[in-house]
Amino acid sequence: MTATWKDVARKDFEDAVRSKMLWGLITVFVAFLVMALLSAEQLFPDRVTVDAAMALAGVAMLGQLFVPGIALAAGYMAVVGERRSGSLHVLLSYPFSRLDIVTGKLVGRLLVTGTALTVGYAVASVLVVTLYGAPNVGAFVGFVAAGILVGLTFTGLAVGGSAATATRGRAMGLTIGSFMGMVFFWKPIIVGLYYAVNGSLPGIQADSWYFLLKRLNPLEAFRVLTGAALNEEVAPVPEFPLEDIPTTTPPERLELANRVAGEVPFYLEDWASVIVLVAWGIIPVVLGYWRFERSDLE
Repeated sequence: MTATWKDVARKDFEDAVRSKMLWGLITVFVAFLVMALLSAEQLFPDRVTVDAAMALAGVAMLGQLFVPGIALAAGYMAVVGERRSGSLHVLLSYPFSRLDIVTGKLVGRLLVTGTALTVGYAVASVLVVTLYGAPNVGAFVGFVAAGILVGLTFTGLAVGGSAATATRGRAMGLTIGSFMGMVFFWKPIIVGLYYAVNGSLPGIQADSWYFLLKRLNPLEAFRVLTGAALNEEVAPVPEFPLEDIPTTTPPERLELANRVAGEVPFYLEDWASVIVLVAWGIIPVVLGYWRFERSDLE
């Protein structure tokens, strides 16, 4: 009998459909997009006319928290769930290697996340045209691509955490803890490091390494890509006003080209954020597999 990771992936996706996990994720994501688009005007001043690009930027602002949540929910039980139920031993009784299992589970959960996000964005395309008019096609494609990419990134992170741990609680703590760290602690730590090195807070102009460290956060990378696609700023949530920047500073003064002395380094170009997201999706899986391969499965 020949068995490969493709068989694991197929079974995992089919199980997600049968268990209604896929349908649940689609329902939740569509509901989020509908509510976000209906309330997008509330995210801007009353006198501003909200167009399609601005509405999508508002959705992305909220989506930086919601899309990773969808992905983490899809992936964090991928391997550890089989381990705790005992079905992992059944899988290993077939000619599957541990690499086959991790790879198959990763592909299966990527398909689950990708399908849920694609269906949701298809619904959103209809709603955004109805409410705000037709967006620029290239801008909308970039918006969707960035959203799906960050979803797949956090799915990889979740599957890696699932492979690395032996209990549901540890898998949840590792994946959700990592996400919370990106949301609440990443920028304060980077600003604190900048202050320790330079003796001052980053201002309108700052060292290029500061912006590099900021952009190594996958949520920041997502905001960069989405903002570039829509030509609109996607604000972080929550916003930490830790930089020494006057509140009256015009938005154009805060563009990256005006904050870095000289030319913008290649590693701060928009395309570099794609590499950041891909790395965050792959490295946790590699580390999780390394831990899984060496663990005692009881």
